[in-house]
Amino acid sequence: MKTQLFVRLLTVCALTLGSIPFLNNPAEAQNITYSCGKSRDGVPTTYAVNSTGRRILVIRWERDWGSISGEARCKEVSSRFQSAYNNGTLSFLTHGVMIGQKVICTAKEYGGPCGSLLFTLRPEDNPRQVINDLFSVGSRARGPVVQSDDGEPQIYIDMELLLQNATKNEEK
Repeated sequence: MKTQLFVRLLTVCALTLGSIPFLNNPAEAQNITYSCGKSRDGVPTTYAVNSTGRRILVIRWERDWGSISGEARCKEVSSRFQSAYNNGTLSFLTHGVMIGQKVICTAKEYGGPCGSLLFTLRPEDNPRQVINDLFSVGSRARGPVVQSDDGEPQIYIDMELLLQNATKNEEK
């Protein structure tokens, strides 16, 4: 008698838990599209657009980079964000060195190496400062930070957290 009751209870619990959608990984359930657009004040901007049409500001390209215009850089980097998202390598943003150049890149996991190049930095740029400036790291970084090869802290920005907490930077 107790065994039958237990089996029924277990079955009901399993069916109930299996039907609750919020237990699924939100990153898998949500489709994100990265694109370049213009902000309200006309600045080229990389946006993430979620499946509900919410447009989330990711990077404002306020300055040209050498001979490359902010708009050209916006289009190229937005395309790289989309490729990294499609390939499953856009879990974290971090910094590193690729082919001898300082870069902002993606990492599949916290503490992981650069996976996909997003954009290169000038030799005089401090990658940690660039990430801090671009993404106002505060609540968006995941810590504690990992020590990098040069002994300086490595910053990892959780993209899911960045997109979830982006209401201050949102534009409709």
